[in-house]
Amino acid sequence: MSTAVLNVKISAELKDQIRLHAEQNNETLSAITEKLLSQALFAANESPEPGHEDIDNQHTEEEDVSPLNPKEIKALRKLLKKKK
Repeated sequence: MSTAVLNVKISAELKDQIRLHAEQNNETLSAITEKLLSQALFAANESPEPGHEDIDNQHTEEEDVSPLNPKEIKALRKLLKKKK
C-alpha cells in the first residue's frame, strides 16, 4: 500500500483530542487519524441518509381547510377597497 500526504486544517482542540487518543492507543498521530477517517467513511457508506421512501408519514394528518364562502370574499374585497 502506498502512502499519500493530506494536509487538513482542524481546530487545535480537535488535534489535541486526536493526539490524546493516539497516545492512549500507543499509535502515531498519523496512524490513528487514518484509522478514524476510514471508520468514518465506512460508517457513512453503511448508513446513508434516509430517502423519501424511507420516511414514515403514516400518522400525519393534513388539515382540511374549507374555501372562503361568498360572504367572507365580499368582506375581504371591502377591506381591500378601503386600503386603496
